[in-house]
Amino acid sequence: MEIPSYQIHNVLKVYSKQVSQTKMIERNKALGKSTSSDKINLSAEGKRKAIIEKVASDIVERITNFGPQNDVDYEIVNKLKDELGQEIDFKQKGDRKFVFNVIDENDNKVKTTLSVEDSNFVIERLDQLAKEVVDKNMEI
Repeated sequence: MEIPSYQIHNVLKVYSKQVSQTKMIERNKALGKSTSSDKINLSAEGKRKAIIEKVASDIVERITNFGPQNDVDYEIVNKLKDELGQEIDFKQKGDRKFVFNVIDENDNKVKTTLSVEDSNFVIERLDQLAKEVVDKNMEI
C-alpha cells in the first residue's frame, strides 16, 4: 500500500499543531493564567437576570398548568386579578383555547374562553408579574 507524501505531511502538520497547543496550555497553567475556553464569566447582574428568567418561567408554567400552588403563586395571580378586575381560574384545554372561570358581580362562576392568540397578553403579563415578584424576593 502506498501513502502519498501530502497525506503524511498533513498528519505531521496536525500533530505538530496539537503539540504546540499543549505546550502553550501547560505554560499558561504554570503562570496561573486560564485559557479563554476554560471559563465563561457572567456578571453578577447577568446571573441574577438568568435566575429570575428561569424561576419566573417555572412559576408561570406551574400556574397555567395547575393553578396557584403557594403564597408566591397567589401573590402573582392576585396582582393579575387586580389589573384585570376579575378572578381567573387558569386551565388549558386541548382545543387550543385558554379557558378560565370568572366570578361575576353576583358571585356566579362564568366559564370564559380566549383563543391562544388572544390569551398571549394574559400569559405575557403573568410572566412580567412573576419576574417582578421573584426579583423582589431575591432582594430580601
